[in-house]
Amino acid sequence: MYETVEQLGCVQIDSINVVERAHYLTLWARLGHYQKKHLEELAYRDRKLFEYWAHGNSYIPTTHYRYFTRDMKEREKELLPRLKKRTGKGKELVETVLKRIKTEGPLASKDFDTPRRGQGGWWNRKEEKIAMDYLFNAGILMVSHRENFQRYYDLTENILPSNTDLSPPTDEERAWFFIEGTLRALGAIQPREAREYYQSWCVKTGKTAKQIEAMLVARGEVVAVEVEGAQGPYYCLEGDASRLEELEDDFGFEDVNMLVYFDNYMWLRDRVRFLHGFEPKLEVYIPRERRMYGYYHLPILYGDRLVARVEPKMDRAERKLLVKGYWTEPGFKETEDYQDKLQKKLEAFASFHGAHEVEWLC
Repeated sequence: MYETVEQLGCVQIDSINVVERAHYLTLWARLGHYQKKHLEELAYRDRKLFEYWAHGNSYIPTTHYRYFTRDMKEREKELLPRLKKRTGKGKELVETVLKRIKTEGPLASKDFDTPRRGQGGWWNRKEEKIAMDYLFNAGILMVSHRENFQRYYDLTENILPSNTDLSPPTDEERAWFFIEGTLRALGAIQPREAREYYQSWCVKTGKTAKQIEAMLVARGEVVAVEVEGAQGPYYCLEGDASRLEELEDDFGFEDVNMLVYFDNYMWLRDRVRFLHGFEPKLEVYIPRERRMYGYYHLPILYGDRLVARVEPKMDRAERKLLVKGYWTEPGFKETEDYQDKLQKKLEAFASFHGAHEVEWLC
């Protein structure tokens, strides 16, 4: 599992659990059936992963920590002014929170008696929770563990392994780290995609797409490849170039898989549109009347094509996986092979979540 996270660079954490939370599903799409507790052990017991901003809030290998410290320091400079603006309090609030954590150990929002600042929602959180979030952004606090998905924060010095490399990378080293990470994860990329994989609002590389392309061209271990219909070249690591040629002759994957929109492969919407002719439609945040598909539907990968969408939901009481909706892409003709593989994948998906049955409602 660790090797998979390392290959991807990061795995996005999300709270929606219509079926299961997205980080578990991203790993399931690659690993199949696994013990979910192993992810928590890697992050909160072994400290081989840490939580921070990469593509949204993510699990990141702790060996990568040094490449995120510059963003932490920038956020530390903004901490008190932003906190004062949000809560009307600054240094005194930070000192109160840090004193309690130093005295009591890891704390969550529920450990503070201060009422919410309004009727609820992200903006109206407790002022101590806001302070802890900003201290987390600044690298002063880290996530110690989670209970019922709620974060518990502790001092970074108590969480980060003592042997973690904290030497600051140069600007070029740091930029190349995120570019190379995108290459390793996606195989072949266009320069702007290195600004989108690690989201620019999470990680500021300080490089424009043109500057990234210049770095790619200058690196001896990177080669340019042509992709039919693309505007401009794609680039890949030299070791992947021969693999791409092999895949062109024989893709080698004829199975069915299901992906969440929080999966690394689905992050770059323009890339998905171009490579698959598939229109990504994450619809959990839009009103029901505007949805084309289901609230939480999953794209279906068949071989090298995104061919359909399915809307699963867990009935935990009955231990069933319900299929509430199913839509094929224009031009896709279902075959017996595809239908058999889809059913088997749904059964494997159900088993992973502790369900004994798949029930189609559509």
